[in-house]
Amino acid sequence: ALSRIKNYFEAIPSQPAPPAVDTTEPEQTAERRFTVDDPLARLPQIVMGYKGIVGNTADAYAMQVLNQALAAGQSSRLYQKLVKEKELVAGVSAFINAMRGNGDYQITATVAPGKKLEDVEAAINEEIARIQREPIADWELMKAKNSSRRSSIQALQSSLGMATRLTQNAVFYNDPNLINTQFDKIAAVTKEDVRRVANKYLKATNRTVGITVPQAKASRSASATN
Repeated sequence: ALSRIKNYFEAIPSQPAPPAVDTTEPEQTAERRFTVDDPLARLPQIVMGYKGIVGNTADAYAMQVLNQALAAGQSSRLYQKLVKEKELVAGVSAFINAMRGNGDYQITATVAPGKKLEDVEAAINEEIARIQREPIADWELMKAKNSSRRSSIQALQSSLGMATRLTQNAVFYNDPNLINTQFDKIAAVTKEDVRRVANKYLKATNRTVGITVPQAKASRSASATN
């Protein structure tokens, strides 16, 4: 493979590296909302996005632990509140999109039949307010760290997964060795770190809410209003 690469590309003169692109976004100062009428949607869905998380920072690792406690698995706070206790949603999940530059954190919930989207949003906000107000329990912190470590290790089990992670670390952070040090960064996260990033990023003024409504239902509501 290397000989073929040299055969086709070695004679091409190298060029200066392009200037770095500033991907920093201005701070969001107010909540934004939008609604989409989807003819293929069977149930309403809400997505709540919070921007600003930059990958490979102390905040990013704290958000990774926060996400495990808030939304990962059946023991997570959102699953217990929205699915088990209140039976408001058919499913709830969340993920962090934190690379180089401003990323985001997204929470997605599909409203259960017969339930109100407003109640789902209120319940999510209640759990966010709780994690902002009170430190997570010791067992939640340990579970979150273990789950985050397990997910990272599972992603490295295949050759493709290993190559992808090495490439991402090299391209985004100029540090391929991050694959060996990321676990220490996760282990260093404290309960106060989790509460701090919850207050820093998961605030209403930093939130964009997208709502998907089944088009047939939206049309019926409009007709009833008229």
